[in-house]
Amino acid sequence: MLLTRLDRRAATLIRLAGLALVVWSMLSANRHPGFSGRGLVITVLLVLSVVCWLAWTIWPIGERGVTADLYVLAGAGGVLIGASPDSAASAFVFVAVVAAGARAELMRALPVVLVGTLALAVSVLIYDLGAVGLVAYALGFAAALLAASNSRQSVLRAEQAELLLAQTQRSHEEQLRAARLEESTRIARDIHDVLAHTLAGLTIQLEATSALIAQDADRDTVLARVRRAHELAREGLRETRRAVGALRGDRAPAQAGIEALVAEYRAAGDAPVALTIDGDLGRLVGPTGEAVLRAAQEALTNVRKHAPGADVSVAVHAGEAAGEDVVLLVQDQHSGDRQVRSANSLASSGGGFGLLGMRERAEHLGGSLNAGVAGDGWRVELRLPPPSDPLTATEEAQ
Repeated sequence: MLLTRLDRRAATLIRLAGLALVVWSMLSANRHPGFSGRGLVITVLLVLSVVCWLAWTIWPIGERGVTADLYVLAGAGGVLIGASPDSAASAFVFVAVVAAGARAELMRALPVVLVGTLALAVSVLIYDLGAVGLVAYALGFAAALLAASNSRQSVLRAEQAELLLAQTQRSHEEQLRAARLEESTRIARDIHDVLAHTLAGLTIQLEATSALIAQDADRDTVLARVRRAHELAREGLRETRRAVGALRGDRAPAQAGIEALVAEYRAAGDAPVALTIDGDLGRLVGPTGEAVLRAAQEALTNVRKHAPGADVSVAVHAGEAAGEDVVLLVQDQHSGDRQVRSANSLASSGGGFGLLGMRERAEHLGGSLNAGVAGDGWRVELRLPPPSDPLTATEEAQ
């Protein structure tokens, strides 16, 4: 049984050395091989046993099932025990029994024990030996089979444990890869939200400044536009720091950020924008507040891109009752007395990930986002479940 845990070359050498010792014991025994009578029987059975032993050596334990060579080895060895009682012929039977127990299940290996015991019983009758030896050998064969079977089960359990460990490690690696992918997606979404909003405002200001310069506008007007571009750049840096803070787990309230977004939109002179925020403002913190802020930011950016000059309304209802959703509604509309400019060069910018990012963020929090045409404009509605611990959220917001 220990041979299964050794290097194959070392195990082969040990098997061959064992065979040499058994053959030597039979050659030096009182009842040794010969060419007539009992000696001839010993010679024939020894040759068969040696051939089967070599087969066992060539095909190691565990690589095949219970094969014919094991039955022959057990039968020949059983007869040799009686024919040459003062030799080590019993080793042939024990090898056959152990090999069978190591290769197959207990019930499939049991016939090898029966063959060896039956052959020994025939030999005892032929050579008039005592029954006590028969019983002792039979018990020894059974014990060897049980030991080999237990060893086989231990090896199988160890292999299954290693396989389970490998599967667990692969599963853990897959979970890590999924977590890294999710984190990368979240970072990409936040970067898109910040850059799209900031660069959209900068592009509008730079386009306007370029047009003023081309029209030979006065210096103060051009400088005002340049200063406004500087303010947008600084605002972009503040938003970037805010996004980084959110990635690190900061839970700053989003109300101030939403008000700043609307104020910046108004200051840019794009179009009138109305803002209403009500409900339990303590809910606008953490991932929920960040999702509402980024959705409002992306919606206003899309208005700048695709409907510059349209009237915009931004409404945030943080909810109050238990289970009441946090709702953001951003809608632009073409007023009858206000000319909406055609989409500018910003309309072709971006990769189309804005709505996708908002929807992913909403679904990650268990909410939903709907966007589409509504009347003469475009409507974005974000619904999120309230934070799991609004009391704690309110305290952090304060």
